This record gives sequence, structure tokens and C-alpha cells, in this order.
Amino acid sequence: MSLPPEVIGRIILAKFLSYSLKRYQKTLNEVENSDIFRSLFPDIITFQMFRQASAATDKEGFTQNTLGRIEQDGQGFSICYRHSGFAGEYRLDRGKLARLIQSGNFPEHRKDELDLLQRRLRLISTRNRIAHMILLGIIEHQAAYLRSSDPLALVPLSQVKLSHWIKAQRYQLVDNSVISRVVNGTSILIPNGKLILLKDFFPSARKTYKAYIKEILTEEDRELKSNRLNQPYTDKEISHRLKKTYALSISRRSVTYCRNQMGIPPFRKRTYANQYPPRWAHFSPFFPLTLTSVKENAPQLSGIYELSVEQSNIEYPSGAAAVFYLGSSNNIRKRLRAHLGLGCRNGDLNAFISRGKCFFRLATSNDGFREEEKRLLRCFPQMYGARPKCNKIG
Repeated sequence: MSLPPEVIGRIILAKFLSYSLKRYQKTLNEVENSDIFRSLFPDIITFQMFRQASAATDKEGFTQNTLGRIEQDGQGFSICYRHSGFAGEYRLDRGKLARLIQSGNFPEHRKDELDLLQRRLRLISTRNRIAHMILLGIIEHQAAYLRSSDPLALVPLSQVKLSHWIKAQRYQLVDNSVISRVVNGTSILIPNGKLILLKDFFPSARKTYKAYIKEILTEEDRELKSNRLNQPYTDKEISHRLKKTYALSISRRSVTYCRNQMGIPPFRKRTYANQYPPRWAHFSPFFPLTLTSVKENAPQLSGIYELSVEQSNIEYPSGAAAVFYLGSSNNIRKRLRAHLGLGCRNGDLNAFISRGKCFFRLATSNDGFREEEKRLLRCFPQMYGARPKCNKIG
């Protein structure tokens, strides 16, 4: 039983939207460099730039997974795409094409090439349109963050909510699964020059709670250092301060849950001098250390990372911990894949990983990631009395 054409079309589009940005650009270049495209562009095939869009004249600061940069102009924003072919959609003048075919100047054997070209241009234009609508939606909902670069300015935003906003702009093709495919692994430069993964513009309510809790704990750190505070805040006190300072009603139990998820110890174990992880690290949540999970959750960006087991049962001189390795890399995904491969030469690391149920978390950094690794390796022994078990080199 054959599938209806519209179902086949949706399957093809879903696969095309799942292409990495590197693979997508390769496909785009192949189309634009093909003989049939060149013979029809720009007379019969034209390119229409999106509103609020432009193409970069320089490639500085762009990685292969960077779509472009969001630029601020006064109170408004625009999008400067890394590749000109990302910044608009292709139009085919069917009247001119029909006249060309009728004139006999278009060879009969090239009609199959023409059909293939039209299908590929439709896919390219659709992907570009969806990506542009996603970026416009991010600008609409996260404008305060784009202006200030303050993580506390990020508002909870789900991909479902953004899909409803896009549909309200009279573009019905998009749902949350489409958005997920396009944003996966893709980053954008924001006005302050920082590289941000598109998925980070979609924080859950709980993630925003964590940002506010971190801010309270940063205040705690300052108060402890200045001797204006005798001891760290309890979770109940954090809950009260969130209500008083930010008008956020978060229960003590939710504070405890978020704090544990961030790997921050309870108040009895916190001091400004010997805490791990340090709050400057801004680690992600924990993810399973598997090839599939690494592909889905580890970006091809530079930064620091931590490897741990499920329970805090690794004995150190000053107490038990779950962490067994701290590292850094200019490509976190590639490094984690190497740890999971056969070529890893750290025998102790292999031993931990081979037991299964290991986890990783990470924090990206545009530069200085190796220095951040050194800071982590100085911080960990201050709390646990020794370096992580698999960090052998001093």
C-alpha cells in the first residue's frame, strides 16, 4: 500500500529539517552551483530576502553550526545570516519558464533536472522560512534578554507556545516537532557577541527558577565574604527571599529540588571558600553518558565538563562524591565521544565508564575554557580533599 503524496512530502520535509547546518549548507551550495540553477538565475529564479534579514559580509565569530547573529538597531532587532542562502526564499517565475519551454530553447532531457531543482528549492525555502520565523519569535518573546544579556531576563518559553505564535503570523506549517528539528544543535550570536544555542531560548519555568536561585546564592556569597552573613541561607530562607526580592512564589521543596539538580550542596556544606561546583561554572543539568545522549545534548562548542556516577559513593579524603573526572575541550561533543570510544587511553576513566550509569554535565565557554578547567581542579580538592579520581596529571 503506497502512502499518499502529502504524507511522503511531510516525511521528506521532516528529514530535510533534521539536517545539521553544515550538511544543509552543503546541499544549498550544490543547488546554487548546479548548471541548471545557474542557467535560470536570476532571470527565471529569483531570491527574495526576508524582512529584518541581511547576509554577513564577514565570517568572523561564526562556527559551522552558527546560523548568524541577532543585531540591535535602536530598540529593534534584525537578523544577519552567516550565509546569504539562509536569508530568504527562492521564487520561480512560472510564466517565464513556460515561455522558455514553449520556445524550444529548453532541452527536453533537462525537464527531469528542472523537476528535481524545483523540489529542492521548495525544501530550502521552507526551511529558511521556518528558521526565520523561529528567530522572529525568539526576538518577540526574549527581547529583554537580548537587550540586557541578563539570564534573569529570560522568560519561560516552550516550543509549543512559539509554534502557536508562528501560526498566528499566518504560517500554519510549524508545530513544536518542526521547531525542535530546526533548532537542534544550532546556535546564534546575540548582540553582546555571545554564542547561544537556540534551544537555550526555550527555558522551562523550573529553569528560570534555577536562575533566580543562583542569583540569591550569588548574593549569599557576597554577604558571607563581607561578614554581613553568619551562615548560608537555608532552602526556606531562599524561598522567602525569592518572594521578597522577585515576587516569585516557590515552595521550599521546589527550592531543594532545583538546588540538588544544580549540584549545589545544602546550607551546612556551603561556604564561599570551599564549595564545589562553584557557581560561576553554570553547569547544565545532568545527562546520561551514552553516544545517543552526547549527540543530543552536547554541543560542538568549547567549554568544561564533568563526569560522574549515579550515587555519591566515590570516597575522597573529605567525604564522598559522585564526580570522577573534570575536563575541557574546544569541542565538547567530540571529546565525550572519544571518552566513550575504544581509543581512550585513561584506564581509570575507562573503568568507571564501562560500569555503566555514568552522567555528564557541561558549561560552554567562548574562550578561557582551559583556565576554567584549572579553576575547577583547584576548587574540587578544597571541598573533597583530593582531585577527581581520573584526573591524574597535576
